[in-house]
Amino acid sequence: MTRVVSASIYSRAALALLSSTLACTNPPPVTATPDLATTPTSDLLSRPLLAVVGSDFTSGALSTVDPGSRAVRKNLDVVDAQPVARAFGSKLYVLDQTHGALRIYDAAQDFKNPLDVPVSQTGVVDGAQANPHDIYIDAQRQLAYLTLYGSLGSTQVTASRAIGVIDLKAPAAGLARFIALGTAAADTDGNPEADRLVGCGDTLYVTLQDLDRKRSYVAASPGRLAVLNLSSPGTPSYIQLAGENPSGLAVFPGCTEAIVGSAADQYGGTQLGKGGIERVDLLGLKTLGLALTDMELGGNVSALDAVDAAHVFADLQVKSGMTFNNTVYAVDAVAKKKGAALLGPMSFVAAVRVLDGRLVVLSAGSAGAGQLAPGLYLGPTSGAPLTDPAVDVGLPPQSVALVYQ
Repeated sequence: MTRVVSASIYSRAALALLSSTLACTNPPPVTATPDLATTPTSDLLSRPLLAVVGSDFTSGALSTVDPGSRAVRKNLDVVDAQPVARAFGSKLYVLDQTHGALRIYDAAQDFKNPLDVPVSQTGVVDGAQANPHDIYIDAQRQLAYLTLYGSLGSTQVTASRAIGVIDLKAPAAGLARFIALGTAAADTDGNPEADRLVGCGDTLYVTLQDLDRKRSYVAASPGRLAVLNLSSPGTPSYIQLAGENPSGLAVFPGCTEAIVGSAADQYGGTQLGKGGIERVDLLGLKTLGLALTDMELGGNVSALDAVDAAHVFADLQVKSGMTFNNTVYAVDAVAKKKGAALLGPMSFVAAVRVLDGRLVVLSAGSAGAGQLAPGLYLGPTSGAPLTDPAVDVGLPPQSVALVYQ
């Protein structure tokens, strides 16, 4: 979104199309990203809502779910057919990946009269070439950071424009500046494929997939984490990861450790030990290696979130012929053990999230024989299976965020 995880070059549309029609080959992964900001104290007594953007890849819609009562309000607004939702306090940010745009809602205003913002800079990066994958809000400085992945065939998104910055005091101006990121030595396309953004304290972490577009988006090397100090983000550090094609990132409170899921050859359906689940030492700026490889897990990690290193929730995708089966498992990355199956199989999982103390799984693909129906699944983070039926949010859910109303 796991991010597959993961929007991407083909974005969520291609991923779901792959799982339902089996017409796409080797698209980069798309996953969803965890909520990236600490909820302000003033919002702690507000009502939490799950904001869900759904799509049938022709049209998109915004809906909400009360996680306690499971009450749904459908079709609050029309959104892009390739949407990504992120929330910070009472504000909901929905990315339009097709056109390169951002819509900002205020849950305190019942999501009415949203603000539309371009994700572009005239003559430098057109909206249609931007393909924004994620957004992080630096509330202190009133800045929005966006990963620019670049659309299929884009020449405008390069390493020098991998991250775009919007000044929220003047959002109508669009991208005010860019933050350059380095490319991997073996990657010849000049684009690091910046994907997921997770903020912790005054540091912003960015997953870099390092895929080579000149070779059908195969991994040029294992992925990386870029580390940006928000007080001077123009000089990032890098953590070399062990797994190829990172598809999910969770950073734990205290900002000392992270869990990364890597999809490796997800759409080829092979498990060669090049992906899996790894622990990362954020203080030492180094990986602790793959706790479990994709071979040991028995599938490619397409989406991931975690409470801590011992309580990781990963969607494992297995290709059988031309069919994809996705099952969410509990994984202990400390003991290096794959636990119980919690939910599945499903044809496509758009996101696995830990939100408001609940495990949230978005099943977004057309159900094949023996597969669960699309919808939003809720359950505990105890490692127990998710047994409640899916919450029907209208269009298949593609991205979810926790917002406070």
